[in-house]
Amino acid sequence: EMHQYLDTDGSGTSANCVSATIFKERLQAATKWLKDNKKQGLIGEFAGGNNAQCISALQDGLKYMGANSDVWLGGIWWAAGP
Repeated sequence: EMHQYLDTDGSGTSANCVSATIFKERLQAATKWLKDNKKQGLIGEFAGGNNAQCISALQDGLKYMGANSDVWLGGIWWAAGP
């Protein structure tokens, strides 16, 4: 179980996302580790700001998780930030 926020420091304290691809980029190393170790993962908390860049990043990351559903069980949206 992992958490993933899309702001610069990954804390979820900013409404700004690093880029429109940051969610997928941050998932790639974890996806490789899960595959290499024959494990499955869950994003226990994830979120981005309510703006076009963050929405694109969220869509991109969820699509990536779907394409790697052999290791990703899903994710839980967290909605208590900026």
